[in-house]
Amino acid sequence: MPKPTWSWQRHIAPADADAWIARLQMAGCSTWTLTERPNRARALLAVYNARRDPILALHGLFGGQVISIAQSAWLSTKPTPPTRIHSKLEILHDTPRKKAAAHQLVIPHGVAFGSGEHGTTFMLLRALVREPMPSRVLDLGTGSGVLAIAARRFGAKHILATDFDSAAVRTARQNEALNFGTPQIRWRRADVKRLAEKPRHDLVLGNLFSGILIEAAKQITAAVAPRGKLWLSGILREQKTEVIAAYGKQGLQLLRATTRGKWVMLQLQHSAK
Repeated sequence: MPKPTWSWQRHIAPADADAWIARLQMAGCSTWTLTERPNRARALLAVYNARRDPILALHGLFGGQVISIAQSAWLSTKPTPPTRIHSKLEILHDTPRKKAAAHQLVIPHGVAFGSGEHGTTFMLLRALVREPMPSRVLDLGTGSGVLAIAARRFGAKHILATDFDSAAVRTARQNEALNFGTPQIRWRRADVKRLAEKPRHDLVLGNLFSGILIEAAKQITAAVAPRGKLWLSGILREQKTEVIAAYGKQGLQLLRATTRGKWVMLQLQHSAK
């Protein structure tokens, strides 16, 4: 019999979401889902894990409820509308009956964050669609792998994608297999604060919390090639100035800041030659 997936869940006020996500991160949890529905006063915050013990630990810290989800439950969910980023990219969240079109990627909703519709991921995907794709790309905090997989679809040849959560790395690898017949992306479990990647990358993507982006500014910058680009998301509007200052000290220049709702994406470039 297939093993179940375990979930910690708690209903929260949407206004408290950022505080709750910070608590989860302090508890060592790097992936989560937040579901908000129209005309509902509260949102559902959830964490999924193949192992029960981490979920029980969250329950002990924060209350809420622990749920066992049978594999069949994942397979019987209602169809989810696709996420359209641009005419060049559409994210399907359900496995299509026929082969996906050239402009489509299949990224099911699952245990890893980032299937495309959240503002932080959406802005990065839109930038990937609009700008020329370099050869060497690094995706930090890959989650579902959607950014790395999109980079491959748009022509990147050398892609490394990392996440602190081993379950996310497994999910991302599976998602690449859903979209391509052969593996190309290097998937790795890694702590961004201990990043030491060589050679450097032409484009580095970081969809992470501002606190991590600031704390790991030196390590992240070291992964960017001279004149290379760094795109950062997961930044709240009020945190924008602090993040820009942290990377300015590392020799990165701000090229563009994009806002979607309460979130900001920064596009920076390494000033070194």
